Amino acid sequence: VHELNNPLTSIIAYSDYLRRKAEKSDGDPGDLDRFTRIKEAAERILRFSRDLTEYSRPRKVVPAPVPIHEVIDRALVFCEHELDKTGVMVERNFGEVPPVRGVAGQLTQVFVNLFTNAAHAMREQGGLLSISTSISSNDLVEVTICDDGHGIEEGNLPRIFDPFFTTKTDGAGTGLGLSIVQRIVGNHGGTIRADGNSPRGTVFHVELPAAAAPPDDD
Repeated sequence: VHELNNPLTSIIAYSDYLRRKAEKSDGDPGDLDRFTRIKEAAERILRFSRDLTEYSRPRKVVPAPVPIHEVIDRALVFCEHELDKTGVMVERNFGEVPPVRGVAGQLTQVFVNLFTNAAHAMREQGGLLSISTSISSNDLVEVTICDDGHGIEEGNLPRIFDPFFTTKTDGAGTGLGLSIVQRIVGNHGGTIRADGNSPRGTVFHVELPAAAAPPDDD
């Protein structure tokens, strides 16, 4: 994978340079489109190779108390373009929850993936992405993510976390995203599951252990 990343980075850089050069010289619009497609295709392969690396060799980082609402807000910023492009409205229903024990960067990756999938599910007609936080019945911090997109067929729900399983037919999915998400959540001592969201859409439930309270100085 490392041997793939270096030439891919060069392809992305040079195609972007040629596109910008053609723009300045009022070049052929067809060439501009071709340069853009080259760059997008190379970026797609690069994302897949990085996902593959993350799946096969997850990084070991010391966990610490993480404010889950800050993680969610950061992930929404990263997904802002995708959400705006698909006409998705975001609704936050944050409860009073303690910090979770985890790695902020990895948890951000979890929610970026889930929010992006929700946006893709609502790309045809937009919709509402609802994010709520609460304390679950077993004293875990629960994040519930609801969308009203096209949903997932009931028969596919048990398989969506399997490596390389994807329902996307346009070549946009590698089938690694949710598998990586499940692995990260599991490494944090948490769980993730998906349900149908009647009358349409999907609900993801992410449960994470709260960080231990700091010792009392007294």
